Amino acid sequence: MAQLMIRGVRSYAPDRDICFDLSSKVTLIYGQNGSGKSTVSGYFYDRQADKYRHCAFESPHISHFQVFNQEYIDSKFARADYQPGIFTLSEANQESQDKINSNNKERTKLSARLEKLNEEIAQKEGMKATIVDHCARDIFNRTVNDRKTLSDFLDGAKIKRSFYERMVATPLSEVRTTAEELTDKWRMLSQSEGTLVGEINIPRTTVLTNEIIKLMQEPVMAASSTQFSALIQKIGNADWVRQGQHYIHNDVCPFCQQSFDVMAFSRELTQMFDESYQTSLRALSRTAEGLAQDCDVMAEFEHRVATHSFVDEGSQILSLVKAVNKGFQILLQQLFNKIKEPSLKVQPENLQEPLFLLQNEVDAFNARVRENNRLAENFTQEKQSLYADIMAHLRGICEEFFTERDRQLGELQKEINSRLHDRRNLESSKKQLDDETNALTGQLSDIQPTIDSINVNLRLLGITGFEIICHDAEMKLYRLRRGSEPEKAEVFKSLSEGEKTMVSFLYFIESCSGSLTPESIHPENKLIVIDDPISSLSHNYIYEVAALIKRKIIKPGAARHVVILTHNMFFFQEMLLNSGRLQDNREAPVNWSLLRIIKSDYSSCEKLSMHEMLNEYQALWQTLKDVRDGKTQPIMLFNTMRNILEYYFSFACKTEKLKEALESLASEHSDAGEYDSFYRAINRHSHSDGRNLFSTGVIDKERYLSMFRKVFTQTQDDDHYLAMMGESTGLPETV
Repeated sequence: MAQLMIRGVRSYAPDRDICFDLSSKVTLIYGQNGSGKSTVSGYFYDRQADKYRHCAFESPHISHFQVFNQEYIDSKFARADYQPGIFTLSEANQESQDKINSNNKERTKLSARLEKLNEEIAQKEGMKATIVDHCARDIFNRTVNDRKTLSDFLDGAKIKRSFYERMVATPLSEVRTTAEELTDKWRMLSQSEGTLVGEINIPRTTVLTNEIIKLMQEPVMAASSTQFSALIQKIGNADWVRQGQHYIHNDVCPFCQQSFDVMAFSRELTQMFDESYQTSLRALSRTAEGLAQDCDVMAEFEHRVATHSFVDEGSQILSLVKAVNKGFQILLQQLFNKIKEPSLKVQPENLQEPLFLLQNEVDAFNARVRENNRLAENFTQEKQSLYADIMAHLRGICEEFFTERDRQLGELQKEINSRLHDRRNLESSKKQLDDETNALTGQLSDIQPTIDSINVNLRLLGITGFEIICHDAEMKLYRLRRGSEPEKAEVFKSLSEGEKTMVSFLYFIESCSGSLTPESIHPENKLIVIDDPISSLSHNYIYEVAALIKRKIIKPGAARHVVILTHNMFFFQEMLLNSGRLQDNREAPVNWSLLRIIKSDYSSCEKLSMHEMLNEYQALWQTLKDVRDGKTQPIMLFNTMRNILEYYFSFACKTEKLKEALESLASEHSDAGEYDSFYRAINRHSHSDGRNLFSTGVIDKERYLSMFRKVFTQTQDDDHYLAMMGESTGLPETV
């Protein structure tokens, strides 16, 4: 894996990352000048620069970067009189070289085993995540009903992962409860918030004495010591007589309406309803008076209970209060009946059991009131405590899944630890090989083979005016020398741009296969970036440069990853041809990636398929399509159109016909004058005419694309335009 992220540098957007996947062995990137190619090579050349602070490169293998770009040319040759020597192995000791080659092969094997181990470790680590995901899923499903019931306490934990993390952070508790109990607690707590209520107490009431109970249970009888009272008792009319005595006002009997001896009759009644009889009635009357007051008090108590905030119509306490009040009313009526008819036997209404039940309910009710007031006074703390209880309850439900998770993770970790141990051993063996190889390399390395190689390649390329020589054998330094010039002459500054690029590139090529220090850097830890190596060279060198890259860098595996950037389509094609046998219908050669950098408002990167890069002529048409589709700025239109017309009409031998078509269109649209300006914009000389730079003003791409098409319509080549722009089903013509 090798990923480059660029953000906020030059033409790249400041608010999003543009990703370059450089994981293939070779990544070939095409982009026109100004699209943002140099930013890619610039990052690898100087990653610590402040402008790249929002950029990043991720790879578990790469530790060394070698970059060829304009900055490299400037630093190695333009601003330096001498260049560090490049160490390569001499041929003096074949046995040591064989040992180094053997070590490198063994190191490659170790690296492959290490990579496999790392993949297995990464796979096991991924399995850990899977186990955790399964655990999170299981506890989420198991607690679904409880979470619905207790949803008020699960803000921020209503999705699987966040709930799992909440459970992981909750310690296991031995206290067990139920969702229903917790719901009741929450209901009480929520009701208590800001609510302080008063207790209720049963009023004190009259208690029937044993004497009164006995009086009610037994007849209260008149005295029978006289003949009159014995008669009244015999006929059972004592209560009737007692009630009638209040109607004696004269000598007429209130019972039979006959004349009688009032004084004698009153004496008989007085003797009959003696003091004992009257005492009993007075006791019953006093009890009735007290009981009537109790009924009034209990009625007021019932009202207070009924209007209490914790009481509703169906509350048990209200039912019991009503039952007790009804009992008081019944008892009072019983007393009234007894007083009216003292001889009656009355079993008093039993109030002890209802009062006992009511007292128990009142005690329980007041306990709830006191608990409510306690909760109200400590609401915040109580809510936190309840939250902890709820989390502990949910955590207890999940325990079996955590146990299974820990078992599986433990087994996985044992396997990972075993592989980590193997990896440490392999890394130790690899380091021993590296130390031995570096020691041998230091003994055998030399800078002269590199000097010879660079000079040979210069001569093969036809560059004979200068050469590389050893400046200081002890310090291992190179310098350029031109045969007729003094030793200290600034040779590099006198070279043409192409020569500067070529000698710098040859030096870079040698540094990729050698080393700037006697210690070698293994290719699997290197990334090589080559940015437009033919930018200042004539087309004659395109093939040689492509061949050098293949022969000296790609084929021998000089680096784990090679990144090549170019704006030149011929060079791009030459690199593809050098990649080996291309298979039909492939997006890219085996282990190669093809990318393209395009720029509209900001630069971006996209994959490129083989058929999109057939030749440079089609690439010009691709630029037009990119402008049409908003992928490239319209400023590219005129230069691209000019090149297309030059390519196509010169190849088709229709140059004169093109001129006639433009003149005809200019004449046809003379009123608007649009083809006059269009002709000037696409004329082959217009790019060197300063007067044309601003003649078009704001570019209307639709308008100019339409005018461009009319040129092909005028020359009867409209089918070619439609095919190349992908606006018909016809196949593109090959030029």
